[in-house]
Amino acid sequence: MATIYHIGVSYVVVVNCYNTEMITFFLFVLGTVVGSFLNVVALRWGTGRTLLGRSSCPFCGKKLKWWELVPIVSFLVLRARCQGCQAKISWRYPLIELWTGLVFATVPYIFIPIFCIYIVITIYDLRHKIIPDSLVYASIMLALVLRLISGGGLWDWFSGPMLFTFFGSIWLLSRGRAMGLGDAKLGLSVGLLLGASQGFSAIVLAFWIGALASIVYLFFNKNLTMKSEVPFAPFIVAGAWVSLVFDLNIFYVTLF
Repeated sequence: MATIYHIGVSYVVVVNCYNTEMITFFLFVLGTVVGSFLNVVALRWGTGRTLLGRSSCPFCGKKLKWWELVPIVSFLVLRARCQGCQAKISWRYPLIELWTGLVFATVPYIFIPIFCIYIVITIYDLRHKIIPDSLVYASIMLALVLRLISGGGLWDWFSGPMLFTFFGSIWLLSRGRAMGLGDAKLGLSVGLLLGASQGFSAIVLAFWIGALASIVYLFFNKNLTMKSEVPFAPFIVAGAWVSLVFDLNIFYVTLF
């Protein structure tokens, strides 16, 4: 009986681990599908185009079949080219799908909706170098609701306004050349969402990631100069994701 009991316990443990892995895998796959949709949302945002209707090639207008819309896989099968006109498909599409899948698989479920908004902001800022007010205001309201649910100390409540003041000061002093006001609003949202320790860590990471990305981009693109306009929202969002997943506390601000 003892042997059978131990085997039974081992079996239960294996099943639990199996279920956890299956849930994580399911969330990742779901995230890639949602990421494909978020690509469409960002591309059509502000254009007056509806989100309904089948996707098409932006170059030749060919309507895409279902097997050309499978996240990540279709990009690899088609070898990054439209089957109709052979135009190159941007790597941005599968990268966003992959990133969204990883976000779904790693962040708490309750944070998934606001990170979907962050991802749309990231795509839009990369394309247009501006953050739509409607999107960032929605993220602020959602972050405020999540802060009300999770609670937190005084530092956690004030971290959002502090980050807004920080970015807002850069925007004001540089007259919008070094930082956009949309970045300040996004900082307010991230600060409210993550609180003091993770929020401040996210911004430090954003500057580190931004500096590294700029160096790499300078190496491969000689047209980039110190005066070039670089969207900062993607780095803020990336910093927020990494800080949340790894529960970073760079400054140990909760000790003060």
